Amino acid sequence: MVGAGSTINAIFNNRTMFAGFGDGKPVTSVFGVEAPFEMLGVRNGAGLTVVSDEIGFFTSVKVDAAYAYHHQLESGTLGGGFTMGFNSFSLSEADWKFPSDDDRFGTADGDDLIPDQFEILTFSVGLGVYYETPRYYIGFSASRINRANWVDTGTDQAEVVVGYDMPTYYLTGAYNIELPDPLFDLRPSFMLRSDFAAYILDVNGTVYYQKKYWAGLGLRVSPANIAAITILGGVQLMNGLNIGYAMDINTSAMIVGGATSHEVLVSYSFNLDTKRDQKYKSVRYL
Repeated sequence: MVGAGSTINAIFNNRTMFAGFGDGKPVTSVFGVEAPFEMLGVRNGAGLTVVSDEIGFFTSVKVDAAYAYHHQLESGTLGGGFTMGFNSFSLSEADWKFPSDDDRFGTADGDDLIPDQFEILTFSVGLGVYYETPRYYIGFSASRINRANWVDTGTDQAEVVVGYDMPTYYLTGAYNIELPDPLFDLRPSFMLRSDFAAYILDVNGTVYYQKKYWAGLGLRVSPANIAAITILGGVQLMNGLNIGYAMDINTSAMIVGGATSHEVLVSYSFNLDTKRDQKYKSVRYL
């Protein structure tokens, strides 16, 4: 939830899926910045996120502005907020392939139901709530709840619906366990994503050393199987600068030609009103 901490946070994340697939494999890049602020004695947060997705001939760019309100309770912090933004979807001129008796692949003229290329802009809205204590947090959110249609205006100026936004719901949480050795902390966490047609569950266990180094393991579970095993780690290099890395070892049928997926995270947290020797937590739990 934006503004939940006391620092200004910037983050860059890049994820490359199924690395062995070559051209056309899914690549996601994320840049975000968020900060807390007070207005009329009320604690708030604001942020901006830019997400770029590429897969095959398809590209999408999503830009979201976010606002959150944070209310301090006796036992923790309760917050709620929303996002509003624009999604740009584009399909470049595709070189479609189809099976052939004479050759493994031949060149297809295309499918009348699939436009050869298009550029579409839609508007989306999301909502979220969370509750956080020094020991644990839990949150629930929903994206694309307005279900916008992807309307393409072809060369003949006729509007054609080529797709639509499907709301996705997220349930996430983590618990901090203090181990007998005070230098170490164990933080199990989870994220459940679903559109009520299918789901993906990520479960991670991360060990922190001196709150500066971290390493862990995770599982990604789908309705059909355990889709991937995750190995992750990271370090705080200097005041507020964090670098993390995660590798998914795919265990599903996607392992053929795409055994691994790779994710790199760089984040920086700072407070304009304090000295640079202040220590910060990572802005994301991998």
